[in-house]
Order: sequence, then structure tokens, then C-alpha cells
Amino acid sequence: MSTGFFPAKKALQVFGSSPEILTAQGIKESALPTFARSSSDNRQLKSWGPREMPDVGQRVGFMKKPSRSVAAAIFVTKGGVLKSSLTLNFARMTALHGIRTCVVGLDMQGDVTTALSTTDPDEEDNSLVDALERMNQVRGLADVFTGAAKVMDVVRTTEIPTLSYIPETPELVALDQSLVNRNRREYWLRDHVIAPLKKEFDFVLMDCSPNWNRLITNALVASDVLISPLECKINNFRNMKTFEALINEFQTDMRVKFTHVYVATRLSAGRKLSREIFDWYQENLDNCLQTPIRESVQGEESMAMKVSIPEYAPTSPAADEMRDVLREMWALTLRAANAKPGARESKNDTTKRRPPGRSSGRSSDLTM
Repeated sequence: MSTGFFPAKKALQVFGSSPEILTAQGIKESALPTFARSSSDNRQLKSWGPREMPDVGQRVGFMKKPSRSVAAAIFVTKGGVLKSSLTLNFARMTALHGIRTCVVGLDMQGDVTTALSTTDPDEEDNSLVDALERMNQVRGLADVFTGAAKVMDVVRTTEIPTLSYIPETPELVALDQSLVNRNRREYWLRDHVIAPLKKEFDFVLMDCSPNWNRLITNALVASDVLISPLECKINNFRNMKTFEALINEFQTDMRVKFTHVYVATRLSAGRKLSREIFDWYQENLDNCLQTPIRESVQGEESMAMKVSIPEYAPTSPAADEMRDVLREMWALTLRAANAKPGARESKNDTTKRRPPGRSSGRSSDLTM
């Protein structure tokens, strides 16, 4: 977790801006938030802290608030595709733009809860007894399901005032099983969790497990946007066709429609196969982002530090790449938010090209 302060120049760089760009845009320094003050002697610091950064982002950033609250799920049926890293970057950067964001953890592994937590349990707990007692005090979605708590009771805050989250707890497994006996079980999350959250937040982001279970079905039903990271590797490429067919069938069967966004990840630009897979994604998948996410040292280190890449290394190529990814992803999210509720999204106007000799029917494009 980052609780540090950003000097003015570095703060602007987080959003891909600079004093020169502000001058060119006609934005005066007086339009920016007042610098933070020291808590010890009330001395003004020449920097902005986590509480001021969302105001900075609102003025100089590249992400605007949606016209209505929007819910998105990050999900694909494969692990190790930089899903948690994408979730952390997306959530922190929307929050740093003054967009009230709440992350709902649905992955039993709890990676996003660890990334957003304001404490390190391994350092905080002195013994196994302390650790278990602390964990037993954490309330989550299972408590909402049983009626032991209301949704806002289980929402936790972070050092960024516009970023909150609902932590994953071990009881998620039991909750998933309990949904079997629930009336309208596919709509529980939408009606009892996401709908109330949309009244309090601009953006609700669901971090899903790679295993399709009842909670994932709930998340998809509740989503305006589905974001699927796809590795530029052969195994993910082969799985992609089956996954896309499942999603299309799900939308038809459940009579729901959400914008489906694909993000190419782990591109190895020096490898021909990886480049060819990325090109295929670009040519054949609707709403596949133009910018891929490459593996980087900054990406791994920022995840360890529990911050986004633009916060950790704002002038690095990895930060530029992540900002481009988030810019594209947010534009599609805004389009979904601006659409009339229940309206069906139309396909892209651009006709996707297919590899020579392939059928235009997507189900027969590849031999599995």
C-alpha cells in the first residue's frame, strides 16, 4: 500500500500530464487542489497525498465520471493472465480520477483483497490465534446473504477516499453452494449487492475467479461490462474460442447483454508466435483493445507495493502502456454506462478480417 506523497510534477505524471501540458491546455496552477499539510505541525507540504490525488485526477486526468453508475466484471476461465494486476490498476486509477469505486472480491484466492488491504496481516498478527481472530472479524458477502449485515456494513475503505472494497472471505465457498437453494439464484448478487452499491458508487468492479461457479454467473448477470484478459500464448488462444462461445450462449440463455471487452496480455514482442496471436485477437474479436499489456518489472514490483504502475513508475513505458489500456477500457465502459438500461449493444462497425481460408462463422474459425 502506498501512503506516500507525490510532488506536484510526479503527481501530474501519474495521469500522463505535466506542467507544460497544463500550460498548453490553459489550466492554471490555481485551479489545482491545495497542497497537503503535515499532520504534526500543520506545515504545508509541496506535494499531494492520497486524499488530494482524486481532486488532481478530476482536473488533469483522462477518465471522466460515468453519467450513471456502471458495473464491470473481470473474468476469463484461465488463471495467470494478469487479471489481479489489471483489477488493481483499473480500480486505483479510476479512484484517483475522483470516480467513486468499489471492488467486490469474488475470487477465493483473495488476491485483490490482499492488494487493497491497508494492513499486512503477516506483520500485524503476532500469533496464529491473533491471525484467526482477526480473520473471523472480517465480514463479507456471506454475511449479507445470511442477513447478518447490510451491504455497506461489509464495505472497507482504503487510503484513497474514493476507493473501497468488499473483501473475500473463506465463507465465499459456502455462499456459492447456498445459492443452489435460493429463488432466482442467478440474480442475488445483482439485486442485493450490486444494485445497492450503484447507489453509493460511480463504478463497481467485480474481481472474479477463473472457475465458473454460481457467483460468477451472478457477476455476469449483474454486469454492464465484461473484461476478459487474454494471454498472447498458444494455450490461452486455443481456450479462447470455447470461452467466447460460452459467453455468447450465456447471454442468450439468460437474456442479458453486456459489452464484452478483451485485453491482450503477456505479449512477447520479440516472439513471432506471440505477435501473431495478438494480431489475430485484433482482427477477429470485437472490442479487443488496441494496446496490449506486456510483462514488465514495473508491473511485478507495483503489484508487490499494492499500487498501480502509473503510481509506481509514472514515466516508464509500462506506465504509458497501462494508461493507454485503461483509457481504451474506460471509453468502452462509459459507452455501456451511457447506453439505455437493457439496450443491446451493436457490433463494431468495422468488419473483422479473418485468416485466409477460415470460415466467417466464429464457431468454426479454429480447430481445437
